[in-house]
Amino acid sequence: MKVATSKHICFFEVDDDFVLRPKALLNCMQEAAATHSRHAGYATTDLLKEQKAWVLYRIAVMIHQQPVFGHTLEVVTWHKGTRGFRSYRDFEIRQAGEKVVSASSLWLYIDLAGKKILKVPKDVGRCYTVEDQDALDLDMDRWKPKAGRKETNPELSTAIAVRPSDYDPLGHVNNALYFDYIEFLAQPLLKDGRKINFISIQYNKEIPKHVSEIQAVLKKNENGFMFEINSADDIHAAGEFRLSKKR
Repeated sequence: MKVATSKHICFFEVDDDFVLRPKALLNCMQEAAATHSRHAGYATTDLLKEQKAWVLYRIAVMIHQQPVFGHTLEVVTWHKGTRGFRSYRDFEIRQAGEKVVSASSLWLYIDLAGKKILKVPKDVGRCYTVEDQDALDLDMDRWKPKAGRKETNPELSTAIAVRPSDYDPLGHVNNALYFDYIEFLAQPLLKDGRKINFISIQYNKEIPKHVSEIQAVLKKNENGFMFEINSADDIHAAGEFRLSKKR
């Protein structure tokens, strides 16, 4: 079962080139995943009553063509099966009938009360059904961020305040906010029409509510840039991103 939702790109979701911001792009995909879960009998509100939740652990997003203001996107998502404690989901986004975004992701099933990872329920494959199509040629089990050890010599670093409004109903800084942090970190590089056209990220540890500021750092590598989102105590996320060519 593939599930398709539509999303009209609004003015407040785009940058000064009228291109959809990375944060809004991930929100589109999270909403599509939530819709699929609701159809499958795993609605977020029902899971929360049982102190359970699907939590995004890794995602890789390839932007083939930047989505732009005024268009309506078709967001298609499907469940790719489970292995033990891991569940897999892919996405394709189309604009005017053309594929503009592909993404692969890995999710964990969490006991919120006990703060532990649970084995994926046996009925998930039946409820969601399983599609074997790959949106990206990337093994989400094998991919790991090259960053992740408190980079001591970053080429670019910026402090970012964490606000109460950054937290979602689960009490976590929402996954999409990390894409906002990455865009903010990359601002000095986003010149001459350059945009982020690939992001892969692993979410390591939630940002606790007592943390008022995080540090976003990057270092260039052979393909693009490695990044970390960290605080005094932890590395909260790490990954890589690449930029499009100059116009």
